[in-house]
Amino acid sequence: MPLLWVVTGVALMLVLMLVVKLDAFLALILTSLVVALLNGMDLLGALQSILKGIGNTMGGVALMLVF
Repeated sequence: MPLLWVVTGVALMLVLMLVVKLDAFLALILTSLVVALLNGMDLLGALQSILKGIGNTMGGVALMLVF
């Protein structure tokens, strides 16, 4: 089932970006939240996971920009 939820997430992201014209970052956040909830994570765990992922990515980008 998790693969089905990932495919659903990709479809949701495309709909949010192409049909609803939502900003890509917001579409990514909403899609990741929906996929996490569909995979059985609780709301707090999903939000913490998303924040951790964003923090790790931003940290890596900041290090590349500094050097």
